[in-house]
Amino acid sequence: MTDLPARDPTTCVACALCRGRSRVVLPDGPVGGLMAVGEAPGRQEDEQGVGFAGPAGRTLDRVLAEHGLGRRDYARTNVVRCRPPDNRRPRRAEIAACQPWLTATLEAFAPRVLLAVGQTATAQLLPYWTNRHLERLDALLERPSGDGELPVYQGIPVVPMPHTSGLAWNRRTPDGRPISELGHRAVARAVAMLD
Repeated sequence: MTDLPARDPTTCVACALCRGRSRVVLPDGPVGGLMAVGEAPGRQEDEQGVGFAGPAGRTLDRVLAEHGLGRRDYARTNVVRCRPPDNRRPRRAEIAACQPWLTATLEAFAPRVLLAVGQTATAQLLPYWTNRHLERLDALLERPSGDGELPVYQGIPVVPMPHTSGLAWNRRTPDGRPISELGHRAVARAVAMLD
């Protein structure tokens, strides 16, 4: 087991994010299946203490449901467990402080596939993807299922996807396709890994 910053995850003070949070958002969902890894809790997640509860989470729920997975059928966690001020991206030191929690979560939940939701989660799980994220994702999704290996994190296959926020989801790729199209294809690939 990894060295955790606190015995009780709800009392963690390993970084400055603890000062502004309402509560720590803990991972939840079933073990042994698909786990969505997001960037950080937003306002609604911070208020409710539940991951992926805001608009971006509801978009993810809807897309996963289209592929046969209800909210009770997949697990959720974030790169950091406390909401950054003004919903900014978490900083490197904050991500590093939460890294032992992410490692412990993966050990406890034993997911068969990780769905990296957004660029921050993808960069944490697959650091070599930070440049040309969309191009790499498109190339990965062009491969037929079972053709070639998916990238892995701690031995777990990772399917990166664009962030499901309305701002990201409504944008277009450099060649003009909706970002949401890549998101749907990524979810389909991740769900197919469970068969």
